[in-house]
Amino acid sequence: MAAHSPDGATAAAGAAADRLRALSAAGISLYEWDVQSDVITWDATAHALFGLAVDPALARHLDTGRAYARLIDPDAGTARYDAVMASDKIDRGDGVSFQCEYAVQLPGMEHAVWVEDAGIWYAGETGRPGRVVGAVRNVSERKRSIRKLTYLASYDELTGNVNRARLREVLSQTIAYGERFDRTSAFLMAGIDNLAMINEAYGFDVADQVIVAVSQRLREELRQADILGRVAGNKFGIILSNCREEQIVTTAERLMDCVRGKVIDTGAGPVSATISIGCVSIPRCAHNATEALSRAEETLDAAKATRRGAYALYQLSEQRESRRKRNIQLADQIVAALKEDRLLLAYQPIIAAKTGEAELHEALLRMRRPDGEIVSAGEFIPVAEQLGLARLIDHRVLELAVRTLRTYPSAHLAINVSGMTAVDRSWIDAMTAFAAETPDITSRLIVEITETVALHELEESARFVRDLRSLGCRVAIDDFGAGYTSFRNLKALDVDMVKIDGSFVKGLVRSRDDQLFVQTLVHLAKNFNLPVVAEWVGNEDEVTLLRAYGVDYLQGFFLGEPVIEAPWSQTSATSASAVSA
Repeated sequence: MAAHSPDGATAAAGAAADRLRALSAAGISLYEWDVQSDVITWDATAHALFGLAVDPALARHLDTGRAYARLIDPDAGTARYDAVMASDKIDRGDGVSFQCEYAVQLPGMEHAVWVEDAGIWYAGETGRPGRVVGAVRNVSERKRSIRKLTYLASYDELTGNVNRARLREVLSQTIAYGERFDRTSAFLMAGIDNLAMINEAYGFDVADQVIVAVSQRLREELRQADILGRVAGNKFGIILSNCREEQIVTTAERLMDCVRGKVIDTGAGPVSATISIGCVSIPRCAHNATEALSRAEETLDAAKATRRGAYALYQLSEQRESRRKRNIQLADQIVAALKEDRLLLAYQPIIAAKTGEAELHEALLRMRRPDGEIVSAGEFIPVAEQLGLARLIDHRVLELAVRTLRTYPSAHLAINVSGMTAVDRSWIDAMTAFAAETPDITSRLIVEITETVALHELEESARFVRDLRSLGCRVAIDDFGAGYTSFRNLKALDVDMVKIDGSFVKGLVRSRDDQLFVQTLVHLAKNFNLPVVAEWVGNEDEVTLLRAYGVDYLQGFFLGEPVIEAPWSQTSATSASAVSA
């Protein structure tokens, strides 16, 4: 046995060294504290945990309970002494466990070390704690992460201002205070003009520098009690406490002047910036934070619509408030209709000008109210687009159209999508999934995008068109002529069909200007070999003129009204007697 003891001792020493290395790697140090003598004995890992390797002389601060206690920040957690000595528990022979967290600040060290201290104390002869055995673990990184998350929960990382969520809280408090004590304040929303152009010209880094510089200039112009927050990429929210209505305008002008007064130095050179501002008096014009935010943004948009570097003051309007309440009610109805599957399609024939036959149908959205009344899309789609519900509706329209195409193999449909959907990847993904399940439906589907949307987001629209055509769908430009499409834009979009805006067709026979304009549009489309559809056709004379101009398809109530019942249940081709050859 004795012959093997040296090897056993070596193995034990190696195992002990391994354990120390493991503890050090985990940021853990073991200690024993003799309360009566006040001596603390640490293992070798304490040097690394507390940074003593930098200055070994600091180790003396860890030698006794009193010296160690002086290192602990009284406002940063519960100290070990308090956790042990203030315990009301009794040691019945197995010891009493404890756990606490606190910050240790060694003299001359730049940062405090946050530790988690856990162990067991054993009673001495008097029954009070006499010996403590425990371990401390460095949790500084975790604390830093928590602090950062806590900071980000209330502050904007780029500018250091409060973020939208925190600004909303303060805004609610300010409005409540104003209503209780009859104090007038103001909420301003300031937007940096043409930040997208700065992004495009100089890059996002320079745009961020502009945002920070504008933020600093605004902060310098505000009083100590005022609150500045960042509510969106290029927008700031400003709470002016105790601000009379006559002071709002002068403050807005001063803020705009401080931004445009001199150029902003950036990494790409000097950049000029301006802001526009929407102002709301609170609580008179907004009784909660939601109203204040939405009305300030609405007023900011109105200011920007006039010119760059402008401001506008929100004014209460009974007509606008009535319209707003109606919109809210209508939004609730739309959401309920989506949930209860009360959105449906009505099918209007699109007639071939030469044959008089319905070669396809446009699927027009309808909503069935709980009482059974059918409502046309014109009554709710504008509100849906304002309130951000258009994407949900477009997804439902796609589902309904696909269901129709699967049910009726002879059906050919055209559906409309909003401008939001033209840049919505999830809609294309849904279309791709449907095409994978039923490949033949794409060749029988035409997707219509309005000309104004296509021109406003030309690059995104061109990508949308390419994605659809790659799936086998055709794409049409709706309201052709409303946006004055050029040859270049038509070529860039690479669509399959154009639909002339019905406003140029309605009353066509009586308007020589509209006749010339429609002929020009048809000629433009024919140069690209694109079939042309004329909408809103209202009488036989218009049919005759449009045929003479070379229009390929005709659509309007005169030729066929939208019907809820699927027209393919009786026949696959609906003839239109109004345009019989």
